[in-house]
Amino acid sequence: MPGDPATPEQEVAADYVMLAVDDDPGTLLLAETFFASEGYTVATALSGAEALARIDEIAPDIILLDIIMPGMDGFEVCREIRRRPRYKNTPIIVLTSLNDTDAEQRAFAIGAWDFVAKPVRWSALAYRARFALRAAGVVAIQRSADRFARVINQSPDEILVFAADTLVLLDENISALRNLGYSKLELQGMNFAELLHNGSAQGLGGMLQQVRLHQQEKFSLQLRRKDGSVYPTEGTLLYTEDDDPSVFVAILQDTSERQRIQQELHRLAHYDEMTGLANRRLLEQQAVKLLARATRQGHRCAVCMLDLDGLRHINDTLGPAVGDGLIREVSSRLARAVRPGDLVARDESLGLESLGMQLARFGGDEFVVVLSDFSDTLDAARVADRILATIAEPCELPQGVRHSLTASMGISVYPDDGANFDVLVQRAHTAMFDAKQSGRNRYAFYTEAHNHKVFSRMQLESELRTGLQENEFELHYQPLVDSALQRVVGAECLLRWRHPDGLRYPDSFIPLAEETGLILQLGDWVLEAAVSQLSAWADQLPEPFDLSINVSALQVRDDAFLNRARELLADNPGAARHLVFELTESSLIQDMESTARWLQDLRALGVRIAIDDFGTGYSGLHYLVKLPVQTLKIDRMFVSGIDRDGEQAAVVSAIFQMARALHMEIVVEGVETREQLQIVAAMGACVVQGWLISKALPAPEFGVFIGQFPA
Repeated sequence: MPGDPATPEQEVAADYVMLAVDDDPGTLLLAETFFASEGYTVATALSGAEALARIDEIAPDIILLDIIMPGMDGFEVCREIRRRPRYKNTPIIVLTSLNDTDAEQRAFAIGAWDFVAKPVRWSALAYRARFALRAAGVVAIQRSADRFARVINQSPDEILVFAADTLVLLDENISALRNLGYSKLELQGMNFAELLHNGSAQGLGGMLQQVRLHQQEKFSLQLRRKDGSVYPTEGTLLYTEDDDPSVFVAILQDTSERQRIQQELHRLAHYDEMTGLANRRLLEQQAVKLLARATRQGHRCAVCMLDLDGLRHINDTLGPAVGDGLIREVSSRLARAVRPGDLVARDESLGLESLGMQLARFGGDEFVVVLSDFSDTLDAARVADRILATIAEPCELPQGVRHSLTASMGISVYPDDGANFDVLVQRAHTAMFDAKQSGRNRYAFYTEAHNHKVFSRMQLESELRTGLQENEFELHYQPLVDSALQRVVGAECLLRWRHPDGLRYPDSFIPLAEETGLILQLGDWVLEAAVSQLSAWADQLPEPFDLSINVSALQVRDDAFLNRARELLADNPGAARHLVFELTESSLIQDMESTARWLQDLRALGVRIAIDDFGTGYSGLHYLVKLPVQTLKIDRMFVSGIDRDGEQAAVVSAIFQMARALHMEIVVEGVETREQLQIVAAMGACVVQGWLISKALPAPEFGVFIGQFPA
């Protein structure tokens, strides 16, 4: 009773909450008084409806439930309680004046744990309540253990348990069995060390000693499968003395795929995908070291810029695929043209002592060769002669046509023509332009006479300024469609110049605009024209619809450009949801912190961000997880041979997988054939762009193009 000392059983009961449900206030008072003296916290309800309304507030550990009540009887209340997952296993003891087998069986059938007839013997009910609570606790513990075992067994991590004294394997999960290739029976009695490759096994003793001292440690281990193959893992080793015997627990992740992706991303970041040659980034890294060594040893270096003559004509007449094949053939010939002992730059890990020649593709049909360790400029001339002769050998084109390519080459010499690699590349490019102007299929050294070329550049700059003043520019729109070709989902704005001498394309004036800073004024015009066109198309555009604008590296982190965008979108609030700004990788990686803030400000306006020409040059890729980027545009160089080159298809597939993992959308550029479209569409949902769909169209023609697709 309330004044009696608490028994051990009562102390146990002190943590439990009981809900008593009965339409008889007297019965509830007796239940509350008796079980409160037993240490329970008791809540009461005079009806089933009240009990169900308050049950989550009360959160009972056990329920006393009368059967015969007005309105909702105890059977219905019990059934409703069992429908709530939280109370699926809560003990329910039925109290009733009914004394028949049918009522008892019905109570048990709907989830009651016990059946007690009225009048109630409270001391007996107390024992039955404690028994029900203990049984429920055992059930809960067992279910928790079963659930934990299922989680462990289904974990993608490999989990191995082995004895601390003998290292004999005691248990393992399904992931471990699957990756190791053993059955559970085969692993019985095996030693953990037997699963390790030689190097890992030799250091196991010291490793386990560290784990004993610190309870757990992170390690990298090489495991050996049943078939003898070895794979790398990273994970944690735990030590526990709570078991008998004491055990170690290894929780390991197979890092084979991650290492493969890292190696692939490293290759994409440093090597040209089409040719396998070093890209600009890798060449720049190595060239800095070459120039430093040349300075120490008093030698000269030469930068040779090479551009193929007439490749655009081949692309226009025979198609880009033929042009790409010629670029790969030229790459192979350049590699063969080097002297014995010279090296084509393919592996960043090679030491400087072996670098006599470096060869890289800069993009398009341009190649750069860096020569080091020579004292006479005639050495560079001899290399140039040999390269031009090698390139001029006839190539086999489709339909049995033989064609001889030529190339123009410009050469700048360190330290005569410049003190750093960027200047040497610029001056080699100037000399190459002079070689082209002089008739092609030749080389030219940079001299001060090339400065006269500046006059023509100044003239072009003047014409650019006039063109901006006279509104000679216009936008064309290249459609973006879904990979099923069912709907237009957007367009890319492409700039055209209505020059008095004829229509000019961006590659003829954008580089100079970048150099002179006029790109900022051009960029403002493009943004304003695009927003204006969106307003003009307001009733015609499908939803969703993305209008992509190329943003120059000079505009990145430019507050004036950001403010101009903010003003335009404030006046045209509906345009922001359509705008996508395309930025190159190289424009993002400089001053990452400032870039991130600038992009976040753009995102706050509703504008989305895409990476243009993904993977073509500065693919550090770490920026993808640091910057608010929503879309990757896979460059056409990755797509051009996807229907013939399995490795190229694998790279595109890897980019798809990476984009999906980062929850990014994919736009595939340069889709020229049905076969290419089918391959990229099979890789997953994406947006495609290219001549198979349409060339860039003036605004009126683009409006007609949209009308050809369902809304």
